[in-house]
Amino acid sequence: MSTPTTPAPGPATPGDLQTARDKHRRSAADETLGPSARRHHEHAACGYDWALQAIDTDPEAVHRHMGYAAAYAEQARHHVVSSRRWTLVLPGPFCEWLTRSGQLPDDYTGDEADDRLLLAYRAGINHRIGPEGGWTRTIPAYDTLAMWRLTTIATQFLDSCATGTGHSSSELRAAKALTDHLADLAHRQLNAAN
Repeated sequence: MSTPTTPAPGPATPGDLQTARDKHRRSAADETLGPSARRHHEHAACGYDWALQAIDTDPEAVHRHMGYAAAYAEQARHHVVSSRRWTLVLPGPFCEWLTRSGQLPDDYTGDEADDRLLLAYRAGINHRIGPEGGWTRTIPAYDTLAMWRLTTIATQFLDSCATGTGHSSSELRAAKALTDHLADLAHRQLNAAN
């Protein structure tokens, strides 16, 4: 079955939203897809349905709901074709900075890169490291736009840590680990593409 397309950015018509919703509903019912892909298609269909319900009353809600739907549609697309489970380990101090700095939105915004990063982050799993209370968060890393956005934000974190002033030793170690993890992910993805 072909992967549903999402409406083009910009003002959506009720027809665009209905078409996208219906395609995702059909994909969610497709028994040949795995459970994760089907679940992501269900979420995308819900997002388009919510956007359709708000189209005449709240343009900002339509934009948010379309961002939600597009993020899940992209996740579904990757689940359909991905046989690899790319993951990225984020150091706890980076995650704390990410949420504290406001770089990671609290909710879907309609910005595709931010929404897809938020979806990947929310799909992550925290892991405790040792009795000292250290931790990491493992997130899915197969969505290239989400990883591009994460790399852009991580660069800001790395630049702020490069000065060395005003940062804890755990943040400095996190900056080094994050650099290594991002380089390793890029290397693995490049090798897989060749």
